[in-house]
Amino acid sequence: MNTPLNTILNWFKTGEIPTEAQFEATFLAFFHKDDPIPRENIKGLKEILQSFVDAGAFQEHLKDPEAHSGYLALLNAGNLTSTNVSSWKNKLGIGSMATTDSSDQTGNTYTKIQINGFVDALKDTDKELALKIEDISKILLSNDLSLDELQEIVDFIKKSRDDLEALKAGLSEDKIKLLLDYNGLNNPRNQQEFNKQMYDKVLLISETRTSAVVQVTESAVFPNVLETENVIIQARDSVTGKKINIDDYATNQTIEVKIFGDLVNPINILILKVKP
Repeated sequence: MNTPLNTILNWFKTGEIPTEAQFEATFLAFFHKDDPIPRENIKGLKEILQSFVDAGAFQEHLKDPEAHSGYLALLNAGNLTSTNVSSWKNKLGIGSMATTDSSDQTGNTYTKIQINGFVDALKDTDKELALKIEDISKILLSNDLSLDELQEIVDFIKKSRDDLEALKAGLSEDKIKLLLDYNGLNNPRNQQEFNKQMYDKVLLISETRTSAVVQVTESAVFPNVLETENVIIQARDSVTGKKINIDDYATNQTIEVKIFGDLVNPINILILKVKP
């Protein structure tokens, strides 16, 4: 039973006396607090219920590991791109954090095993260069050098210059303590000092002229380009390589050679600088 509200209000105007039937109709027009309101009497209830998610679908959504992966980070960060990772690092202030190799990614620091490998290689280089320089010193002090031996020295100096240039450039801050003593190198305390002294010594050897070859066809006097009288002079046939007997005299400015006998081919005069 449904009585319009305006009708009920007219029954209760001033001076009006509602009848029993009107009182009954008035109270029947409203729902009592103790009585449940029927679902069909709630306007728009159906539309409201349709806007809610089905309970089963909601539970499935909660279990879906890819839910909202398009704009939220997953727990395992599996959906983050390199751009996302870079943004997180910048936001957290860890853009320059040190990393080591892992899976297919290259780190920006060396592992302890890698560093030990570098140290072992440097130790071997120390020993090898020291032995090579010692060999060169012995050869230069010898009074019987051949052109082949001289070329070996030149080749070693060229190769060592390249190696030491790279060593000097790549390990300029290396403070690794040396295992051996190098009295001939002013006792360097660490790898950095050793590298620099080796570099300077090889550079000095390579830039200091220690030999010269002059070709003559008779006894002659010519300028001493080594500018020292401490030299060894040898004469060899330029074609056969046979050693030729000569008499020689050297000053800081000139060298004089006197050849005995007749010459068939021009003679190569090999001049080697030795320590005084």
